[in-house]
Amino acid sequence: MHPFIYINGYPGVGKLTVARELERILPKSKIYDNHLLIDPIAELVDRSSPEYNAVRTNLRRLILDVIATSESTRGTTWIFTDSRCTNEVGSSAVQDYVDASEKRDVPFVPVIMTCDPEENARRIVDEGRGKGGRTKLRDMDVLRSIREQEDMYRFGHELELELDVSCLSPQKAAQRIVDHVTKVMEI
Repeated sequence: MHPFIYINGYPGVGKLTVARELERILPKSKIYDNHLLIDPIAELVDRSSPEYNAVRTNLRRLILDVIATSESTRGTTWIFTDSRCTNEVGSSAVQDYVDASEKRDVPFVPVIMTCDPEENARRIVDEGRGKGGRTKLRDMDVLRSIREQEDMYRFGHELELELDVSCLSPQKAAQRIVDHVTKVMEI
């Protein structure tokens, strides 16, 4: 069985970097990074616009429905990256991923990726950041505000892994996720 692995965390913690490593070591896996949703919408609708969340929600649900129902996506372990907090918009978005895994009838394994604020601030301004999507956050003040005002969404069940990557290489972080997924798939 091929689970949905959902990596959630603040901007700049290294979600996509770890997801790429995870995709490299996990057979038959594929990444769907949150910037594949954010970037095309940013070309159409400003983030401050009242329509932004509706457009993003509709696109996310369409894509997740394709992933959940298409025969061509069967047999793939999907790795999703996201940055969702506990507010109404974040909670609703997270539920879309859960619903898609239920529709596909595969386990949903959430990974909450954290790192200490100083390391997070260092990573957010790293020269290599932003190459994966033009809308990647690179402003330390905005990051600081997000970290102070928003709590990352957590599921609080046995399939969830909380992973502090402050001092972990992407390879070690990815291996911990693989180990966790292997363990929970045996439950």
